[in-house]
Amino acid sequence: MSPNQITTLLVDDHKMLRDGLKALLESEDNIQVIAEADTGQQAIKLGVELQPDIIVMDIGLPDMNGVSAIQAIREKNRKSKIIVLSMYAHKEVVLKSIEAGCDGYVPKSSAHTDLLDAIHTVLDGKRFLHPTAATALVESITGNQPLQEKFEDLSKREQEVLKLTAKGFNSREIGEKLYLSAKTIETYRQRAMEKLNLEHRSDLIEFAIKAGLLNDDQDRP
Repeated sequence: MSPNQITTLLVDDHKMLRDGLKALLESEDNIQVIAEADTGQQAIKLGVELQPDIIVMDIGLPDMNGVSAIQAIREKNRKSKIIVLSMYAHKEVVLKSIEAGCDGYVPKSSAHTDLLDAIHTVLDGKRFLHPTAATALVESITGNQPLQEKFEDLSKREQEVLKLTAKGFNSREIGEKLYLSAKTIETYRQRAMEKLNLEHRSDLIEFAIKAGLLNDDQDRP
């Protein structure tokens, strides 16, 4: 490996996306993907052991929140530059990612145009925030978004799953109502909780109560 090579760890639970990112990064002569991870625990292990120049980190991992993985890596690895590559750019997620120790934030929809720029920017010692993430960060500083607005930012399916979960239905029961598999329901729930920065079912119920989502008793078990 050339001493000028930029070593990179890719963290995402979708192999097809990792393959695409690897092809994008290695189209540059001086970037090499030296390892890949599809869970938070793998990311922590490889991030600490290999200490690559760059870690490209998804937030929605199957075993843990990517923010928690960043925090764990940062406890033992201050060398690597961490760039969050996420489908979410909500202000809570952006702020928590930065607080955890990330150096850059790029939406997945902009990876093909901005990820390479982000890598070179953070290696120069600067922080890279895509305009969407920067806007979310400014909003997090200037004021809090009302809970109802946060709820309305979710997709229709995520809203349905969140409300039914808060009303006491389990994944199988929700799946029967929405004609979806229990696994699909769990995916929608995980996405909704990540967008709202909720970690536990109790947090979800508390959010639903404060946002007035349980005022309608329809569908209550």
